[in-house]
Amino acid sequence: MPRYTFGSFSLDSETRLLLRDGEPVLMAGKTLDTLLVLVQNRGRLVDKDELLARIWPGTVVEEANLSQNIFTVRKILGDSPKDHRYIATIAGRGYQFVAPVAEVTAATLPEPHRFWARNRTIPLTAIAVAVVLAAWFVLRFPSKTPAELTQLRLTFNPSENPVGSAAISPDGRYLAYSDTAGIRLKLLSTGEERLIPTPGGVPLSVASHVDSWFPDGTQLLVHSKDADGHGSMWTTSVMGQSTSELRRDASGWAVSPDGRHIAFSPSVPLYSGREIWMMDSQGDNAQKILGLEADEWLWSVHWSPDGQRLAYIRAKRVSNKLLQFTETCDLKGANRVEVLAIRDQDPWVQDIVWLPEGRIVYSQLESPTSNNANLWQIDVDTQRGTPTSRPRRLTQRGGPRLWGLSASADGKRLALQKATFQGQAYLGQLEAGGTRMPPPRRLTKDEANDSPMAWTTDSKAVLSVSDRDGIPVIFKQAIARDEPEVLTAGQKSAYLPRLSPDGASVLYLEPSATPAVRMMRIPVNGGLPQFVLELRNWIDFQCTGAPANLCAILEESEDQKQLILTAFDPIKGRGKLLRAVEKDPNAGDFAAGLSPDGAAFAIARRGEAEIHIRLLSLSGGADREIIVRNWPNISGLYWSADGKGFYCGSTSPQGSSLLHADLTGTAQVLWRNTGATGIGGVPSPDGRYLALWAESSNSNVWVLEGF
Repeated sequence: MPRYTFGSFSLDSETRLLLRDGEPVLMAGKTLDTLLVLVQNRGRLVDKDELLARIWPGTVVEEANLSQNIFTVRKILGDSPKDHRYIATIAGRGYQFVAPVAEVTAATLPEPHRFWARNRTIPLTAIAVAVVLAAWFVLRFPSKTPAELTQLRLTFNPSENPVGSAAISPDGRYLAYSDTAGIRLKLLSTGEERLIPTPGGVPLSVASHVDSWFPDGTQLLVHSKDADGHGSMWTTSVMGQSTSELRRDASGWAVSPDGRHIAFSPSVPLYSGREIWMMDSQGDNAQKILGLEADEWLWSVHWSPDGQRLAYIRAKRVSNKLLQFTETCDLKGANRVEVLAIRDQDPWVQDIVWLPEGRIVYSQLESPTSNNANLWQIDVDTQRGTPTSRPRRLTQRGGPRLWGLSASADGKRLALQKATFQGQAYLGQLEAGGTRMPPPRRLTKDEANDSPMAWTTDSKAVLSVSDRDGIPVIFKQAIARDEPEVLTAGQKSAYLPRLSPDGASVLYLEPSATPAVRMMRIPVNGGLPQFVLELRNWIDFQCTGAPANLCAILEESEDQKQLILTAFDPIKGRGKLLRAVEKDPNAGDFAAGLSPDGAAFAIARRGEAEIHIRLLSLSGGADREIIVRNWPNISGLYWSADGKGFYCGSTSPQGSSLLHADLTGTAQVLWRNTGATGIGGVPSPDGRYLALWAESSNSNVWVLEGF
């Protein structure tokens, strides 16, 4: 086997020994594996999933282990944060060994290698004796070994084309999944796959989602969804021979085990679905099964093995707390039983699946602030829907967010999506009065989630939230420098930075032991944080500088029927009520922004077919509405520095676009990012720059056995 030399190092792949200037370097096994894979694939990008699969084959491992290995390898090789001579990071994708490498023949092995070769019989003899003793012990005292959990990656989509949904076939032989190209069918034994034709009447630009297989394995239940959440539900033959629309403005959940019924919900914006319906397999005889209250929503609906009950995840907002429950109910929506209860400070359950033998497998985050999850299981009485055991952990290192759980009919194969999300920060220079922008450059050059949210008064530095230290903290990043300055540090998360009107302090939020969150302030050049006020039911807060010198909080009323706008002072705390307006009970999340002159507060509902920006007057004038036509699903809303327009994002299945919209709703595209699932731009006070954020996702499907 070859030996590799690079710089002052020599790496022998046979003896698994790394030398520096001829001296052995101690390395743990998996750390050495990491280096060996990168060296063997020198000159090409090795993505994170490939590294995980090759370093930990057949084992579910979270990405943090890989990051730690890379950190250790770099430390051993002497790479510095500013000068990666050996290993380059390809942000959001993986790593590449960039140093020159030469392969050396065995004849030129240095002395340490020859010594090891001469004395190899000593350890081999000891190993042989140990093997004989172990074999005798196994034969003398046989034991039953439990099935080993194994995993296999099924899809290899890049971040520009993440898997949107997936379901494994009842016989476990096929995977149906969707991406930007449409719906694909993959034969797992050979890897062969093909596209299933999109039904007539469904635009190619609309995202399609795989909901479920029919139990005979010949048809799929699928729904299409526009950016505003509306679409249609249909069935399609896996051979692509026939399709049939079942219902408009509906999203499917699952087909019953006997194939006679379909569970579905009306199409609504994200986080606002409150109903479960049932109809027959031809789309007829629809009836409502369950309806929740206005402060609740649900997802992940699955049939019990006998088809007599449904399981689902329900979330409920109580004051400023979010509670979550995994429940079951009968087919009349009655006899609701709580299987799992997740309180406000507990990590959330992401998805569930009800297996044939009666257990529910679910994915749960490791902590409320973690992006990593693991699989758990709990036994449930199929007829009553009640839990009959305590939760048991299935995986120790599950990995990133796990969702889209589906299982074969015998419950022996479990398919799931592993997804990672990364926010990247960019800097753009505005032209033509802020209505045009050349391609932006990266503002930060790390692998963390970075979200720019405000500027310093002199327009020379950006205030961002980043998790590069493990938890969200606030950084100040000078646009002329590479290294950021940490403003908040310690054990508490910090997020949503805003600059005070006088430019001397950074206001931000941090969690507390109570249901409320704490607003804090810290000097813009660093120092000790100080308490400002507590927030409950908050949506956003904003500040604007001279001459208005105004700060305002946007909150929901306790009964969630009103939006309340209140002034506050960064030192004195809460002030007078500015506005109170009725809140649409069907509204989900909002984007918001305070005008530079403090005369209006803009709010926009997310998830709409067209962007509607409502301007609430704070000066006694009339309210008004701006419609940005033909641009759906707003992400981010920031006033331009001159107050004559907005910078906002629009997200669709084809990616995200950053827009400049004037006060008449006329929009111009500044930047398109086809791989982004969200986008936004914060203008500098002098109107010359935009600090941009773009969120991308990487989602692929894995199959687990032996669980």
